[in-house]
Amino acid sequence: MNPVRPAPLLLIAGRHTGIALFTVFAIFPFVWAGSVALSADTSAMWLFPQALIPHDLSLAWVVRVFHEIPLLIYLRNSLWIATLTTAGVLLLAIPCGFALAQIDFPGRRTLFALIILTMMLPTETMIIPNFLTCIHLGLLDTWTGTIVPNIASALGAFMMRQAFAELPKETLDAARVDGASEWQLLWRIALPLAMPMAGALATLTFVAAWNDYLWPQVILNSQDKVPLAVGIFHDLTGHFSTSTSLLMAAITVSVIPVLAGFAATQRYFLSSTLVPGHQAR
Repeated sequence: MNPVRPAPLLLIAGRHTGIALFTVFAIFPFVWAGSVALSADTSAMWLFPQALIPHDLSLAWVVRVFHEIPLLIYLRNSLWIATLTTAGVLLLAIPCGFALAQIDFPGRRTLFALIILTMMLPTETMIIPNFLTCIHLGLLDTWTGTIVPNIASALGAFMMRQAFAELPKETLDAARVDGASEWQLLWRIALPLAMPMAGALATLTFVAAWNDYLWPQVILNSQDKVPLAVGIFHDLTGHFSTSTSLLMAAITVSVIPVLAGFAATQRYFLSSTLVPGHQAR
């Protein structure tokens, strides 16, 4: 006797309800922060759902943020750190992923397993070894010390390896027969086909570096070098300690570049779910 299956309409309704609830919980903090940041009248800040709509629309709190803390310096620092970290991750992860996927060398499977194993370790376990290494190399309180420990990305190597492993083997073998070197195969044939995954990796890396707080807090001491996440937190104990509206304005400003970056790269991020080399129909 076949088990009774839920009606397709019920399944569809359940999926859409789950998606709707997840969306509400995901975007609620940003909507609330943006509404408070744009409200000159803060009397409804803790009243819901009134707090989700700006009252007496104004940019006064945003202007005060730029006047009271060096926000532009923090934004510049975050932009440089996130951009250079993303470039470093791509430069290492792309050749590593290609070698693990397409080049047969002794110990390849073992090496890939070890790389995957590092993904299981908490990030905090790397803080002390990296900190001591940076001290011995003279990289304390430098952007180099902030960036270099983060460019060896196990997740990046895994993502690119999976992308390159899906490439048509016949295409690569034909290029080898024509005399193409492995580097030419990588940069001229394989990478263009795996560009959606590379774009997704770049987006994830940029956002993670932009939002990173723990490692920059440990390695950087100078206020003019800290990124946005660290700078805003430092100022929470000063200017923002008595003003929730200023805090919300700072959070809103810090989120805008990330949203703009995702909007510019979303086609790569979303298309990374497709098989490399194939287009959606």
